[in-house]
Amino acid sequence: MKKIMIHTKKLGLFFLVMLSGLVYSQATEGAIDKNPVYSIEGTGYQESGSKRQIIFSNLNIEGDNKNEITLNNNEITVKKDGIYRIGLSSEINKGVEKEQQLKYSIHLNNKEAFQSEKGALSLEGKYYFQIQLKSGDTLSFDVLSDKVLSTTSKNNLSIRFTDPKLITFFDNGHH
Repeated sequence: MKKIMIHTKKLGLFFLVMLSGLVYSQATEGAIDKNPVYSIEGTGYQESGSKRQIIFSNLNIEGDNKNEITLNNNEITVKKDGIYRIGLSSEINKGVEKEQQLKYSIHLNNKEAFQSEKGALSLEGKYYFQIQLKSGDTLSFDVLSDKVLSTTSKNNLSIRFTDPKLITFFDNGHH
């Protein structure tokens, strides 16, 4: 009986050491995406029938500027092939019930590529998507509505190039 207790204690101690090592490695190891985030802001929209092109006028970069995108005349042009993660929001949709949210229309190279679905936005009016783009592709965004909208609504767009080769793992601060 004494041998069984000793083996049980050893086995329990072994598992405790293994689990604590696993927890330590998860706490100290992480993934860092070194790509910059391009934040673009603007106010209002340009009206054309029931479509209203969202105005963007100010480009900010969080991280190292790799000149992966440009902003010109409310259009975003990408300079690199790859997958881009995009977040789009407008105060027009902030706090609006899901069934009353306005839809966004996403244009690729001056043609509508797709629309957000009703209810796909957060309560803050944010819409997130990923899209595969080629160098030189342009994106623009509309709000679809037949209602009178405020021309003073703030618009926000965040864009990040996603390249798995640029995601690094580190352990205890060492790369």
